[in-house]
Amino acid sequence: MNRYKLAICDEDEIYCRRLDEYLRGNLGLGFEIFSFTSFEIMEKFLEKTKVSLLMIAESALEGIDDLRLSGNIKNVLVLDEGLGGSNRVSEDGAFLVNKRYINKYQPASLIVNDIVGFCTEESEDFTGLGLQSSSGKGRVIGLYSPLSKCGQTTLAVNIAERLAREGKVVFLSFESFSTLPQMLDISSNEDINDLMYYAELERDKFGLYLEKIKKTRNGVDYIMPAKTAMQIKEIGLSKVSNLYKLLAAECGYDYIVVDLTQYPDDFFEIAALSYRLIAITRAHASDLYKLKLFEEVLMQSGLEEVREKLVKCQVPDIRDKKAYEDYVRDLLESEGITGGSEV
Repeated sequence: MNRYKLAICDEDEIYCRRLDEYLRGNLGLGFEIFSFTSFEIMEKFLEKTKVSLLMIAESALEGIDDLRLSGNIKNVLVLDEGLGGSNRVSEDGAFLVNKRYINKYQPASLIVNDIVGFCTEESEDFTGLGLQSSSGKGRVIGLYSPLSKCGQTTLAVNIAERLAREGKVVFLSFESFSTLPQMLDISSNEDINDLMYYAELERDKFGLYLEKIKKTRNGVDYIMPAKTAMQIKEIGLSKVSNLYKLLAAECGYDYIVVDLTQYPDDFFEIAALSYRLIAITRAHASDLYKLKLFEEVLMQSGLEEVREKLVKCQVPDIRDKKAYEDYVRDLLESEGITGGSEV
């Protein structure tokens, strides 16, 4: 798969170097990045090389419309330095250069957002961007418990963050009215339903839209949950299975951590896709009884496979941080979740 090329041009060597380093570490779209502090050297490069996106300082912009690049550049993000430029689409010979101005001096994280937003809006020019050249392990770790207020989401987050030390991790939540956004202090206009839509209808642009939707914290890519149970019920087995395959095979995820509830249609079939299904229990008689009933339902429904994947655990108090972290580490190791080969 040919990689899309992104070029940076700014005569400010320190700024150019720092932006280059930040984008290499934080822009997850898979661009091949080239940086130039000389406009003349960049011009020679562009004469022979097709660049999907050029980021150029406004002060270096003067000659861009006069370049004879034979169509080797189409999209330009201008790093606005306050010199009075404006967004426009201008003709350069026989092709159009699509220009947009963004604030050069904003935090680098916002520049990343601007790049992702631009590529998403101009998605026809970036088909396949964000997809990986190699598959991840795609090991699905599901969490479900019939107990209420048992700390399932907290455990799921801690498991995901621990797994992020081992490989690439994405976190999905099928919980309605989830506290996850509050826990992570994240707000988002898009959620799991939007990702499902792109997985089903915009597969060739899935990696690009994933980059826009996901929120990354502590090495984990989080997809925000749907707002209501009704939205979750529309998520069935075929959609979930397809999503898992895309995340592993085309986006390179090694671990898919899933915070489950019984709201999705085909709940048991979705649970069966897990490598392990982790269930929190407590020492109270009523809690043990509920988990016993859950296991009986699995057996009576002919779901021995799910029963065999079930891992019951009693987690320590989250306020004892070291004990909690040690428990999560030992749990993942003892169940063969970390290490080993693809399943």
